[in-house]
Amino acid sequence: MSENTLTLAVPVFNESESLEVFHQRLGAAAEKLIRDFGLKVEILYVDDGSSDGSVDIINRLPSGSFSVKTICFSRNFGKEATLVAAIEGCKKGAIVFLDSDGQHPPEMLPEFVRRWKVDGNDVVYAVHNKRQDHPIKQKMVGIFYRLINAGSRFEIPANAADYKLLSPRALEALKSCQERVRFFKGLSTWIGFKQSAIEYEPEARISGTTKWNFLKLLSLSSEGIISFSTVPLRATMFVGVAIAIPASLYGVWIVLSALLLGNDVPGYSSLFTATVFLGGLQLILLGVVGEYVGHMLRELKDRPIYIVADESSQPAKTPEVADALGS
Repeated sequence: MSENTLTLAVPVFNESESLEVFHQRLGAAAEKLIRDFGLKVEILYVDDGSSDGSVDIINRLPSGSFSVKTICFSRNFGKEATLVAAIEGCKKGAIVFLDSDGQHPPEMLPEFVRRWKVDGNDVVYAVHNKRQDHPIKQKMVGIFYRLINAGSRFEIPANAADYKLLSPRALEALKSCQERVRFFKGLSTWIGFKQSAIEYEPEARISGTTKWNFLKLLSLSSEGIISFSTVPLRATMFVGVAIAIPASLYGVWIVLSALLLGNDVPGYSSLFTATVFLGGLQLILLGVVGEYVGHMLRELKDRPIYIVADESSQPAKTPEVADALGS
């Protein structure tokens, strides 16, 4: 039975202006999945502490041949926490994650399900076919993926979106990952299984502006790198070696030059410059190590990833009732 059950998980944060339009589109896609694939579909909204009345709107969204469930956090815990809540809230079957702003077109869902049910893929994910970001941001994204994939035994696909389907066994594998700091794009690749990419072009937002700013993206990127790459730690070692060897050779040269050639030892200005440079470099490298230590500390504290303030659900309507409401 779990092979015929699908949860459509939708993180929500201050999307009150988009929800009704989005739910209408998502509901239509859900009805198509029920008709074409014989699936039992549940739409799961996870509200990440919205302050604009999004929760009230979600509670008014109608069910159809599909059921609607809502999980509301006690405060804003971040998007990765909403994905964890969706994973834990999906008791059986497959799951699809998509954003509530309309940039992940619900009309693509039948292709996701076809690649799962017909082609036998366990992970189906959407990939930007052409990024429209600022050139500087595109360069930074490229550096991020090169860094996180460096020296790894698996490769996280570049430009992959969180618009993703996990089969029942892929979902169970992801549930077995118990770390508290999650990087969903990395974990969904790390679990393996047969995976398939669907190219797409993100649509314009239904309303409003993105909630992601530079600092939030930088924080998410750093957590991803710390979770899946030790390259920064190795880099600190190589930087130390690259500085120590020339410095040692230069020190030997100064001693020999003073003893054998009678040259004066260089003045205090060069010594002061070198000391300040090395001090600043040590602080940077210490900060890199500190990020990893802080990451481990968050894991050891074992605090809950999120706290639920409220839950609600609307059961699926019978076909007769759904048809009457649709007419």
